[in-house]
Amino acid sequence: MAAQSTWHALSAFQIFGDHVPMAGFTLVVRLLVDRGAADTTLGQRARYQPPLDPAFAVATMRAGLGLIQSGMLSFVYANTEECVAVLRRDVVGDVGQSLVVHDHLVSEFAGRLSLLIGQPIAVCGQIYEFPDVGVVRKAFRACVDEFEQSTPHRSATRLGAQLLGRGQPFHASMVETIEEQTHLLQQAGIDMDSLPSWWWRGIAARMPTLDSGIELWSELPATDALVGLIA
Repeated sequence: MAAQSTWHALSAFQIFGDHVPMAGFTLVVRLLVDRGAADTTLGQRARYQPPLDPAFAVATMRAGLGLIQSGMLSFVYANTEECVAVLRRDVVGDVGQSLVVHDHLVSEFAGRLSLLIGQPIAVCGQIYEFPDVGVVRKAFRACVDEFEQSTPHRSATRLGAQLLGRGQPFHASMVETIEEQTHLLQQAGIDMDSLPSWWWRGIAARMPTLDSGIELWSELPATDALVGLIA
């Protein structure tokens, strides 16, 4: 799962429905397409979609970026498996509001994605409270960097879900090494170096103020420049 170790390391910052908002802290919501649901969907679509199912991947990112229009977010990072959003500081002020916002974003993300791909898909969410923007930036830097580093493995396992959907053999043990991952992808005609930048790193959107226009990045800048956009 992309960025799993990153978010595991940040588990001390995760909050739940009864949390009391801390003045000056920043809330970040992570919305993740359920891994089992994603694999099932990839398998069901495999007979009429090309390797890696780029349409499903693009739909996931579009669903995530669309959340910037909710008015509750200042920054959204979306990749082929998840969406990570920074909440505006004025959105949550009372006990219980964070859970309401979390549930709204999960529902909207799942609804957008289901509409785009034409079938329901499960989404889960987590919410984190960080003490300052420096920690938020560190979290995003680790998330983006780890997602990029995981590209060969997640691409190979994504292809594996498609193989199973077509009735062909696949097991996670077949892609444990970079050589095995590369070989499986090459067999399907996939050249890792030719994959678009969003496949490696995702995309992002920002709305600094409610009366400003939305800024989009379909090709992310270097990580340091990217996290510098988060205020």
